[in-house]
Amino acid sequence: MRVSPLLGQTLNKDIAAKSDILAILSEPSLLATLKEFDFDWTANTANVGSKLGKIFHRHGWLTDEGKLTKSGKLIYSRIALHFHELSAKPNQVVKNYRITKKIRSGKNSVVFEAEHVVLGSQVVLKFLRPGASDEIEDALRKISLINFGSEVILPTDIFETNVNDVTGSALSVKCLVFPYSHGESFTHFLETQGNHLNPHLVISFIKQVGTVLKKLEEIDAYHGDLHEENILVTRDPDGRVVFKVLDISYGAVGSMSYEASKQSDLDYFKQHLLNILISQKRFIPNVSLRKFIGTDYHSKIQKILSDSITTFADVFHVFEDTEAFTNYQAQKTTFIDEKFKIPASFRLQRYEEFTDPSVAARLFVPFPEIQTKINVFGNVYISGNRGSGKSTYLSAVAYFPTVEQPLVDPRETFGVYFPCRQGEFKAFPNTHPADKEISNSELLHIVIFKIIRRTLEAISQSRVGVSPIQTKNLASICNFLNQYLPAPGIVPIESEVIAEIDNVLAILRKVELDLQSLSPVQVHDNPPSIRRLSPGDLKTFFSTLRDSFPILARTQFHILFDDAGSPYVPRHVQATICDLMVASNSLFCIKVSAEKNTFEFVTSDSKVLEVGHDYFEQDISYNLVFGSSGTGLSAKQLEQYFRKIVEERLKEFGFQSTNVIDYLGDYPGNHQQIMHRVLLKSRKPFYFGWTAVWNIADRTPRNLLELVSEIFAAAEISKNTTPFEVAARDQNRAIVAISERRLSGLSQFAGSIILNGTKSSLGRQLHQVTATLGSVFHAYLVDQRETVTAGKQPKQYLAIERNDLAQLSPEADLILQKLITFGVIDSSRVLMARDDKIKKPLYVLNRIFCPAFRIGYSRDENLKLSIGKFEQLLVTPREFKKSGTGRLKRMTVADTKTLDLFSYPLNDPNEL
Repeated sequence: MRVSPLLGQTLNKDIAAKSDILAILSEPSLLATLKEFDFDWTANTANVGSKLGKIFHRHGWLTDEGKLTKSGKLIYSRIALHFHELSAKPNQVVKNYRITKKIRSGKNSVVFEAEHVVLGSQVVLKFLRPGASDEIEDALRKISLINFGSEVILPTDIFETNVNDVTGSALSVKCLVFPYSHGESFTHFLETQGNHLNPHLVISFIKQVGTVLKKLEEIDAYHGDLHEENILVTRDPDGRVVFKVLDISYGAVGSMSYEASKQSDLDYFKQHLLNILISQKRFIPNVSLRKFIGTDYHSKIQKILSDSITTFADVFHVFEDTEAFTNYQAQKTTFIDEKFKIPASFRLQRYEEFTDPSVAARLFVPFPEIQTKINVFGNVYISGNRGSGKSTYLSAVAYFPTVEQPLVDPRETFGVYFPCRQGEFKAFPNTHPADKEISNSELLHIVIFKIIRRTLEAISQSRVGVSPIQTKNLASICNFLNQYLPAPGIVPIESEVIAEIDNVLAILRKVELDLQSLSPVQVHDNPPSIRRLSPGDLKTFFSTLRDSFPILARTQFHILFDDAGSPYVPRHVQATICDLMVASNSLFCIKVSAEKNTFEFVTSDSKVLEVGHDYFEQDISYNLVFGSSGTGLSAKQLEQYFRKIVEERLKEFGFQSTNVIDYLGDYPGNHQQIMHRVLLKSRKPFYFGWTAVWNIADRTPRNLLELVSEIFAAAEISKNTTPFEVAARDQNRAIVAISERRLSGLSQFAGSIILNGTKSSLGRQLHQVTATLGSVFHAYLVDQRETVTAGKQPKQYLAIERNDLAQLSPEADLILQKLITFGVIDSSRVLMARDDKIKKPLYVLNRIFCPAFRIGYSRDENLKLSIGKFEQLLVTPREFKKSGTGRLKRMTVADTKTLDLFSYPLNDPNEL
């Protein structure tokens, strides 16, 4: 007889460490050796002089009197007792149970699946080897006093039965009866990808399994054999994952000491935690576990896995401790406050720079007419010059729980806000060199999934806001989501571990990461087995949301994509947003903001969206333009609006005065003074006073705030400074510095362009065109010296007027569009030409550049250019500088040399 492979696998370290035992087990005459040993199970006697008896005696397993010790009896039973007769015959009956199959054989027991011969109920029979069951009754009585709940499967009965060993000797063994429980082993659970959708499963494992082991520890007991097969994973009626502990081996561990058995519980427990983390990390390779699980629980798990944790009481002390995370949050807040202080001036010009939406809301001063148009339910495109406040107007429609006084009522208008500048849509899969493209339906599914996740995220955050959004229950929402999630879908977690809506969000974030990380090849080679979301499904979701949250019963949902132009949102994702625009309905609409010429209103099936039909455009810069009665704002209206913007900042930051004129003064005649000083060769213009500042800001709040901030910084004005009027020299220095930085900054724009077959820097080209244009306007103003001498009023050229409607060349048109996109020129106005009475585009230089060119900021006259001259300015600005117009040619001839458009003084320290 040779030892079977299964028997070899179940030998414990006591046998494995004894080479003489292993040698006997491998001998063909093993059966004869066992018969020679002549062990009597009833009398517990054996032949000391036999070959096996000598080995057992040598290792202390057999006494001089021929009695086996407890360890000796257990080791002998592992060699000679296989319970083979219980599974040799089909339908073998033991007591009242019919054995159907063998489940596993262990070092201390053998387990069978069986059914009751009368009741037909399924059970599990665990036959204990002699030596491992001596104290089993006392152990069962002790642990039966513990209220484990559903996390432990305890035996329902115990009986004795007779079996035979391999030599034919009869013996009586004890058998435990367990109810049969369906589920998957912990090993299989770890290997299944879908089971790791929920990052908080590891926390649930700590709570459930750890509680069982802690209760055992409290009565000075242990499990003793907590390997993967002794943890069963099931679901309760609510779908919650339940980790059931099987086969508590307290009192039946054989030769293992109490200390070793107790320590094995903690060792196994920590190893299982580590295995869960390893499995989760395997399925989220691009995300850190800290981000996936959350800093609070991640730090607790790290602590539990450390050597400092020696008992399960320690485990739950860490698990239930809130002080460590509270300290972490306090340190984080302190760090942010120290490193990202809100300045006591106007340094925050961009909406994205605010870490607290409530501060942004307090500082936001909307122009009422514009905000009203944007708030109206329907698809809207918000455009305007850079810094005109597109992001702020759009975010004013969003639902931010921490904002105390939102500009819209979430019960009527619920805005779902996406700050696209942060790159959320940049990582979308696009195309593959093998011509495999991500399908439109796949992209649409991802975008809609993001909308759903972001909506629930805002609702979840409302719990810490000023007006919490209470839910009836999330059952309907979970049922909806489960149609579009991979198995096992929404996995409920105990509410004391994590709130239900946060648990749903954790799962959605994991699925979203999976969706967004797919390459085109992966998407095609692994088609999803779940349904893809469509615009109709998004409508169903919002309808379900209304039913689940009573406060939202009447609201309409505005999906807001801020900075949705290129490069923040790729063209193929823009097409998906347009698909949603076309599909908008009574429940949701789409609103986007983008720089001019960066968003294409074309759907994925090439339908061009129509302004006024598919969406409405709200151009902020156009709405704030001057005009005659009925066609634009008066200067007073715009001045009052800009004054209010500055006043709100002065109030928020606690300045001594909220009246900006107390600091800048007001000199309405400054523009005329500027022009006359330009015409005097020895004098340079000074820019100062409130009127000059808000005009140079050119309808752009960001420009306004930057100018005021720079003046305050130059004069060292803080909130504690007693108000005084800043000297004209200091104001001028600050204003010119801002203007020149804007001009020089143009050359820093990234990208390239092909001009006349040569690759050129886009930024450098934009700078040259702008510098040439401003210099021409300066030259035209200087050329009016004789006119002024004759007593006529000089006129400031500040715009280009087209005298034809011919189409520009592609390269010239591209440069023009970039100048518009980057806010160098404004194209929001058209002009009725005097010669042919046809409305034509008017391109006005941004007034923020006027101080850099030492020109006035009022548009008195336009430079009329044909298509040829306009293209020359855009493509070859150096040539245009020499002979672009008749006046430039005349001025060049008069100077008998090439006109130097940059000869005017920029910084003359001798000037006043």
